[in-house]
Amino acid sequence: MIIPALDVLQNQIVRLYQGKYDTAQFYPYELGARLQAYANSGAGKLHLVDLEGARDPSKKQWQHIQTATKALNVPYQVGGGIRSEHDVADWLEAGANQVVIGSMAVEKREQVQAWIEKFGAEHFVIALDVNKTENGWAPATHGWLSESEFGLFELVDFYVALGVIDFLCTDISKDGTMTGPSFALYEDLINHNNQIKVQASGGVSSLDDIAKLKKLGVGGVILGKSLLDGAFNVEEALACYQNA
Repeated sequence: MIIPALDVLQNQIVRLYQGKYDTAQFYPYELGARLQAYANSGAGKLHLVDLEGARDPSKKQWQHIQTATKALNVPYQVGGGIRSEHDVADWLEAGANQVVIGSMAVEKREQVQAWIEKFGAEHFVIALDVNKTENGWAPATHGWLSESEFGLFELVDFYVALGVIDFLCTDISKDGTMTGPSFALYEDLINHNNQIKVQASGGVSSLDDIAKLKKLGVGGVILGKSLLDGAFNVEEALACYQNA
């Protein structure tokens, strides 16, 4: 599946380089119109991130994002600033198909487990952002500033046991770089458990990248900067993924 993505900062569409806020590149597109354009192009799912809320939950842009998603007729997943059961309920009631849980899924597993048991595993995407270290893939939290005490596969196994199958994994060194995705990361994840649906994110810069990811067996390819910068369009990405 091809999943166009839009990050929102200061109520504007933006892309960061390796998650660093001081690298923000703003785009002159209206959020609702851009989402609808992606949907009209055939995308079966969309991905949204509230970067303001991720950095400071007291500055959530949810009203702006929810206004933009109100007219959407395709499923969407959303993350950024989701810190409580009320936050999860708020997004699901607003029409989100799934909520994306990142740092909380690493640091407060029991709390996230309670949400999963209440709302259903199908409504959750677990986002694990990693750095490659001597000891393997190490999840990072808090805007990628802190390293987790748990390994990547340990966290995957924990959530799989709760019924979660959707995992969004990003190699931090690749995010926003347009230098090609981390094929090794996705190969390792799929070799570890080929029943999960891995969403590949970060670095995708060409249709060739999409074809390689599909052949590896990923469940979805998240496209942000490549679509915004016109490396290819949604229709081309969909055709490539379907034919790979």
